Amino acid sequence: MKVETQELPESQVALSFEVESDRLEQALDAASRRAASRVNIPGFRRGKAPRALVERVIGRESLLQEAIDELLPVVYREAVQEAQIRPLTPPEFEVKSIEPLRATATVVVPPTVQLGDYRGIEIERKEPEVTDEQVEAMIEQLREQHAQWVPTERAAEYGDSATLDVLGATEGRTVVNREDVEYLLSSESRSPLPGFVDKVVGIGIGEERSFDIEVPEEEDYGDLAGKTVSFQTTCKDIKMKELPELDDEFASTVGQHANVAELRTWCEEQLREEAQATSRRENMVKVVEEAISRSPFDLPAKLIDHEAERLGDRLADRLSMLRINLEQYNRMVGRSDEEAHEELRRQAEEELRRSLVLQAIAEQEGVEVSEEAVDATIQEALSNGNQTRTATSPLLKDPQVRERVRASLREDRAADWLFQHVTGEAPEETKQEEEES
Repeated sequence: MKVETQELPESQVALSFEVESDRLEQALDAASRRAASRVNIPGFRRGKAPRALVERVIGRESLLQEAIDELLPVVYREAVQEAQIRPLTPPEFEVKSIEPLRATATVVVPPTVQLGDYRGIEIERKEPEVTDEQVEAMIEQLREQHAQWVPTERAAEYGDSATLDVLGATEGRTVVNREDVEYLLSSESRSPLPGFVDKVVGIGIGEERSFDIEVPEEEDYGDLAGKTVSFQTTCKDIKMKELPELDDEFASTVGQHANVAELRTWCEEQLREEAQATSRRENMVKVVEEAISRSPFDLPAKLIDHEAERLGDRLADRLSMLRINLEQYNRMVGRSDEEAHEELRRQAEEELRRSLVLQAIAEQEGVEVSEEAVDATIQEALSNGNQTRTATSPLLKDPQVRERVRASLREDRAADWLFQHVTGEAPEETKQEEEES
């Protein structure tokens, strides 16, 4: 197959190719078999009618269109491989002729990135400090985690756990009817309605209490919004949280420390490690952002639009798991559809600039990713998704999946290389220096 490339404005490339006639005939045969399996042709079982008869029934033009629609994406992938380009957008096909089949596929390829002086970036690093207050707060969290709930005879207080029978009704309709339900009496609780816990605090064991709650005018509450719900509650039991004493015995149960002093030292070490990891992540973001700001370049509008659409689809998929669509989400966060679209375009441009600059740095510095690393990343993703037979998954051989994974790993490694170079965490060894030596 003969492939020609033509560079177009806005970082676009037009791939022109001509498909062999026998290959088009094979595609027509395959399209005929698919069409024969969909339609009833008298005298033949589905899928068994000859191609000439199928053409008369559905029309040659329809059959030809189906064959071309199936053939072009396959031929396009071969053309991309032959031309050795890296498309960033789906192809826009244009059929020039049928016999022979000539077509063009126009795609956006990575724009040229003129890297700035990323090697000259400087950043001030400070060793994170861990205060005594942070250590004490962590110890209190550990005590909370090891707390026990013990029965009490006093009236319920905030922070207690109360076992209640709850009956709630409005306009003659029961909306809540639960028995022996444990409620954590938190001042921030909104279950079953905001203000419910405030009405329950102070109740005693065996006490019955009636009260009304006006439901807020919010979409979250559906047809209850704005109505008054009358509650009848009966307290069955009250438990209070009892924290363990801060002594050597407690220290021995948390990581088997010999005493409280060792526990405090361990907490300080954990906090320092977390602070250092957080500081490293934040500083890496600053370093990469500085490299981007030193490397200005134009992004094609088509590329931004495509990436924004991809980000919107990902957001829609996540929201669908919560049974929320994009329009509802936009209303919840208080923005118009137009504002949401512009936000997606802004986010798309940021991610594209980061990706392209890091890819350029990776190319400049010889940062590579092995096939084994790509395999391991895909297998890890499959195992996290509870997919079986990860070692034989077709995703391991899918060229597009592998390219996306490779690009992502390469960007991560380029960011890590850049941070190490700027901060001096690792010795400098670059492709440039190797070539000069």
